[in-house]
Amino acid sequence: MSERPDEAQGTRERILSSAETLFAECGFETVSLRDITGAAGANVAAVNYHFGSKERLIDAVVERHVVPINHERLKLLDRLEVSHAEGVIPIEEILRAFLSPVLRQISSGKMSEELFGKFMGRLIGERGYKLPESVRPLFSLMARRFTAALRESVPSLSEEAALWRMHFSFGVMSNTLTHGDTLRQISGGRAGNPSTGNIFEKIIEFCSAGIRAAGKESDDA
Repeated sequence: MSERPDEAQGTRERILSSAETLFAECGFETVSLRDITGAAGANVAAVNYHFGSKERLIDAVVERHVVPINHERLKLLDRLEVSHAEGVIPIEEILRAFLSPVLRQISSGKMSEELFGKFMGRLIGERGYKLPESVRPLFSLMARRFTAALRESVPSLSEEAALWRMHFSFGVMSNTLTHGDTLRQISGGRAGNPSTGNIFEKIIEFCSAGIRAAGKESDDA
C-alpha cells in the first residue's frame, strides 16, 4: 500500500462504513469482501492491509460501536455513584445508564436507527458471534460494575441473577430495535407508532418491574 496516512485512514473508514451497512442489510455470511470493497471504492488488498481478513473486519466493525457504548455506560454509572453516594441507585437509573448509550450511538449518525437495529440483531442472533478479544476486558469491567450496582439496589439478587437480568434487559432492547416494525405490522396499527424515546421509557419500566419481581421471589424463597 502506497497511500499517504490520511488517504489510508480514509480508505479504512470507507471500508468500515460500507461493511457495517452491508452486514446490517444482508447478513455476515452473505456479504463478500468484493461486495464491501465495491461499495467502498477500494480493493481486496486494502481489506487485507487494514484488517487481515473478513473476520477481523467484522471485529473492527463491532469494536467501532461497542467500545464507545461501554465507555459511556461506565461514565454514566460513575456519575450515578457520586450523586447517590449516601444511598442506593434506583433500578431505573441503573438501566438508563446501561441502555441509553445504545440509543445515543444510534443518534450519532454513523448508522441509521433501522440499520443499527438490524446490525445488532444479526450480531446477537444470526451467527452466534463471539466478541473480539480486544473488547472483552471492557465488557467484563462493565458487567462487574453494573452487577454490583444492581445488587446494591436489590440486595436479594445473587450475582448470577443480576448478570442474567442485565442480559435479559439488553435482549428486550435489542429485540425491540430489531423487530419493532414487525409488531406494528401484525397489530394492524393497534400498537401505535411511539417515538424511540417513548419506547425506551417503556423498556425501562418493563425491565425494572422484572428485576424487582425477581428480587421479591428471592426474598420469598
